[in-house]
Amino acid sequence: MAIYASTSCLKNPKNVINVLKEYEKASIKNVELGSIHEHFDVQDLKKFSFNFLIHNYFPPPKNAFNFNLASQNPTIRSSSIKLAKKAMDLCRKIGAPLYTFHAGFTVDPPRLGKPFPRDNIPKREDSLRIYNESLSELIDYSQSSGIKIAMEPNVVQKFNLINNENKLCLFANFDEMKFLKNYFEKAKLGILLDLGHTAVTAHWLNFDKDEFVEQCRKWVYAIHVSQNNGKADQHRSLTKNSWQVSKLKSFKKVPIILETMNLHSNEIRKNISLVNKILD
Repeated sequence: MAIYASTSCLKNPKNVINVLKEYEKASIKNVELGSIHEHFDVQDLKKFSFNFLIHNYFPPPKNAFNFNLASQNPTIRSSSIKLAKKAMDLCRKIGAPLYTFHAGFTVDPPRLGKPFPRDNIPKREDSLRIYNESLSELIDYSQSSGIKIAMEPNVVQKFNLINNENKLCLFANFDEMKFLKNYFEKAKLGILLDLGHTAVTAHWLNFDKDEFVEQCRKWVYAIHVSQNNGKADQHRSLTKNSWQVSKLKSFKKVPIILETMNLHSNEIRKNISLVNKILD
């Protein structure tokens, strides 16, 4: 299976067209359109002949908001569903076979990667119910459009723990993911397994990261891989002896997506080369 580079990998990635031009120069052919770009005219994607996948907050809307399919705010939830459907429509237009998206949150974070609000946290079962309703709608849409979809389990970092408990991020451990088992078993939904997330969340929630990977294995549609110190989601460049890289041989048949950040195109190519050597 091909190795993909997220458009989030490159330094200064806000303008996705500039990123794609750099990838074209570097002969990077397999690209995941990522979640940290500013609004642009999607017609410009027709200028490129990459093998595309689409991830989460893409295409970026004119009016920015924080994507949350479990939101208690009807406007945010509705906007999140609409964006996901637009992503699937775009998948069809550019020949991308897979759309992946984040698991939801009990609260609406003003910004990912920073501490979430702690006030008025809804009941977890209410957030799970809302997420399930959103997901059911997206699954129906994906089935009618012929686009595969996969959910990325959340990362739990120290700054989002409350009394050492995860009250803010849904679907971070396998016990909660069993809530979606029926969708997984019927192949209506897959998992985007982020190995960087797994290493960090396993540390803070005190579970076995190898066991988590094994539990998810049969439902994995794609892999995200980046390096970190095991305590924070740092999106660093890969090294051959890292735990994340050691897991890649088990997933040769699904897209493996490099999601490192702040790299130059030659560094991205080195990371892709490293993954290819590991798989060989």
